[in-house]
Amino acid sequence: MKRRLVIPGEEVAEGSIILGHGVYRDGKKIYSSILGLLDLNESRVRVIPMTGKYLPKVGDYVIGEIIGNPIPTAWEVNIYSPYDALLNASDYYSEIEPFSILLSKIMPPGIMIYALIREITPTKRIYITLRAIGTHPLKGGRIINISPAKVPRVIGKKRSMINMIRKLTGCRVLVGQNGLVWIKGELKAENLVEKVIMTIESEAHTSGLTDRIKEMIEREIK
Repeated sequence: MKRRLVIPGEEVAEGSIILGHGVYRDGKKIYSSILGLLDLNESRVRVIPMTGKYLPKVGDYVIGEIIGNPIPTAWEVNIYSPYDALLNASDYYSEIEPFSILLSKIMPPGIMIYALIREITPTKRIYITLRAIGTHPLKGGRIINISPAKVPRVIGKKRSMINMIRKLTGCRVLVGQNGLVWIKGELKAENLVEKVIMTIESEAHTSGLTDRIKEMIEREIK
């Protein structure tokens, strides 16, 4: 289906199909929650944001969602960009025989992963891998979404901001270049990290932010 522009509150589909980013269900009907491009097929629906969209680059670490298996040897992954990605069975973190087991039994739709973009073809086919250092499926925790343009501020120079957040809160935090952030820890700490990251996003243009964030965390955890 050709992608078309939709607005918040616009009905985009109905039924029991899988919901992706930017949509919500009300009864049997599904509506857009954001301004963006509708991406709809027979099994799932999502809306790609028009603002702050992520443009993939080789070498980027991203957080993505398994959305299906278009072929027996690969997963299709929503990396919240205008283009979906493919994760070949050969790029899974352990050896598997793709024709001996359904890939959906290993990672069904809805599973979130932290992966590396290893290749982008001239036709915009994106290949990701779970064989790079630090990449893996994500279990538990929560996912929040920020503007990809604000990711460098959340990470900080020489990873100073993200390392400080991890150290002071005790949470595991992974930041994808596509604007998705995974947080896992005690509930109170997760809530604090989410609040902190949203503050960084909204105040990214201001000076002295690192010191203010440190003070904020130390004040909240007392």
